[in-house]
Order: sequence, then C-alpha cells, then structure tokens
Amino acid sequence: MNAMGVCQLTEDLTYRMCMQPVDMRKQITGLQGIITSQIGRYPISGEAFVFVGKNRTTIKILHREGRGITMYVRKLSSGRFKIPKADNDGLTCTLDYRSFMLLVRGDEPWEKTVEKHAV
Repeated sequence: MNAMGVCQLTEDLTYRMCMQPVDMRKQITGLQGIITSQIGRYPISGEAFVFVGKNRTTIKILHREGRGITMYVRKLSSGRFKIPKADNDGLTCTLDYRSFMLLVRGDEPWEKTVEKHAV
C-alpha cells in the first residue's frame, strides 16, 4: 500500500456534520447506525460524516475509503470544537473543505465575536 492510499480526506468530499452530540465510545458500527437511522444516509464514497462528543473536545470522522470504512479521531488538548448552525433539515450541517479543516484544527470558521462598545 502506498502513502497516497492513506488519509483521503480531500476537498472533493462532501462533509456532513451530525448536529446531535454523540457518545464518543461509539465505534464504526455505532456511528454507521446513526448515519443510516438518524440522518437517513449511508456512508458512500464522496462523503465524510463528522461527529462531536458531548463535551466538544473530541470529533470522529467516518469515511469510506476503497473497500472499507475508516474512522479518524481528533481530540483537542485545550478548548472546544465550535459547532456551526444546522442545515434546513436540522440534523446535519454541510461543511465545505475549508470549514472542515478549520473545524479539525479547532478554529472558528462560523462564529464571529461581537465587540462591545461603551456608549
């Protein structure tokens, strides 16, 4: 297996974030169950599904690569992942690649701080 076959989270994928916090003890089978029963989709090529834990310090990403499903885990050593607004379905948020990468790094692509000015 060459290095090009590993970690195929690229900009040509559609990233769907599950808006409900997920028990991070769930592994591939449990997360696939959420995708099919709650989101109404099936992990296919071209999509990656992002799940956030209750405390928002851990995310898991499920993605079909080749003949199997791969799960990536990212845990922040400090801070929390910021959650974007849901799509119209209320179940997911579709992220473009840039927003996905900012999320994985723990940055805030969708929340802007409002400066308070003295009156």
